[in-house]
Amino acid sequence: MGGVGMPRNRQQIPREERTGDLLAAATELFLAKGYAKTTMADISSAAGVARGNVYWYFDSKDHIFAAVMNRLLSREIRILNEEQAGADPLSRLVRGLSDMRYSRPLHQAMHDRLPYSEAVREAHNTFLNWIVGLVDELMAERGLDHDPGVDAALVRDVALAVFEGANVPNDRNRPAHEMIRFLMESVMARSAGAKGRER
Repeated sequence: MGGVGMPRNRQQIPREERTGDLLAAATELFLAKGYAKTTMADISSAAGVARGNVYWYFDSKDHIFAAVMNRLLSREIRILNEEQAGADPLSRLVRGLSDMRYSRPLHQAMHDRLPYSEAVREAHNTFLNWIVGLVDELMAERGLDHDPGVDAALVRDVALAVFEGANVPNDRNRPAHEMIRFLMESVMARSAGAKGRER
């Protein structure tokens, strides 16, 4: 008979629940200790899962880290869809980036792992694609996607650079959502000004 607090074996609980327990534990540990100082043993212990059983669900620490990042983004998208359903793409993008400020250390760790892990690169690309998608929605909504005065590819690249740069440690530490709003409002104002001069 297993005692209270003892690790459960993999037959005792559904796979989805076990995976959720591992991801929740990993998220807390990565935020508290950082990626480098967190071990798979730490994660299994915090999740109440036998140490060897972790590898039934995740091949490596990079794989569990990538799953943590995908889960964070999926959760944020779900929240935005529920709470910001009628909001414009800029508001949703700004809100999403603002909500994710607490996970900035995880984004920094993700950058550190990019050269070494395909799983982390895929998770990183998912974040970038989400940002590009909202930027494209915003430009289409404002009629900027076919505006000859707006370089849509450049706007996307700058938006991504803002997101990436905001996740690199620096002295100024200005939030990404503030810079994204400034960028997009500047693009819209410039386009509106150019159209006004053409009339």
